[in-house]
This record gives sequence, C-alpha cells and structure tokens, in this order.
Amino acid sequence: MASEGSAAKPLELSRYCVPFTPFKGKLEEAMVCLVSTAGVREKKDRPFQVEGDDSYRVISGEASGADLAFDDAHYDHGCADHDINCIFPIDRLRELSVEKRIGGLTEKHFSLGFSMALRDLREKTIPQLVREVDRVRPDLVLLTGG
Repeated sequence: MASEGSAAKPLELSRYCVPFTPFKGKLEEAMVCLVSTAGVREKKDRPFQVEGDDSYRVISGEASGADLAFDDAHYDHGCADHDINCIFPIDRLRELSVEKRIGGLTEKHFSLGFSMALRDLREKTIPQLVREVDRVRPDLVLLTGG
C-alpha cells in the first residue's frame, strides 16, 4: 500500500522475467522447439537431481513420448505419469505437423530440472540454453513448466 501523499506504484516485474514476443508468422510453416522446466529427459540420458540441478538436457526431435522420462518431486505429476505430453507435448506437436497445422519440429528440444541456484541459472545455464535454441533456428518456442 502506498504511503499517504505518494502515488501508488504499479507492481514492478523482475528484470529477469521471460520476454514475450507474439508470433506473427504462419503456424502452418513454423518450426517449433519445445523448452521445458519440468525435468523431462530421454530415458537414455542421466536423470536430473531432484534436490537441485542447474543443467539442462537435449531431447532429439525424433523422440516420442515413449522415449521420455521426467525427474521431479516439486509438482503434482499425476497427469504426466499417465501421459508425458501433459508437460512435454512432443507427440501432440508431431500430430499437428502431420496434419499440416504446424510446419514441423526442430531437430532438438530442451528441458531443465528443478533448481534454486537462480544465479547459476541466470548467469550460466540460461545463456548456454539460449545459444542452443538459437542454433536450431526455431520459428517459435513453446515453453512448458512442471
């Protein structure tokens, strides 16, 4: 609450919030990259450390939901236990691609696990991840959380 005599200030967002850029292209031509914070990985990859892990995993664009697992104890994953597409909709996006409703999927997708090491994420992990996403040249990035 503002003190008497001062104007109320709007809530200030963190300068580290996710920038949002509206997509203005044609979905039918767009290559989509999935990026998740739900701890998703290919089953063959090393698991995320559920107590805290500031790394990320690369997921092949050829992977299906059956090839994926997730490591997290910080959200209710009842739905994801039944269908991982709830948190990482790779099969649904592939279906949209077959139907020509999107252009396709990039050759790589990315996932982070749970971490409270916010400084390491901001200074190390996120810049590395952004460079990786940029290299796959997506037209749009679909962000999912756990």
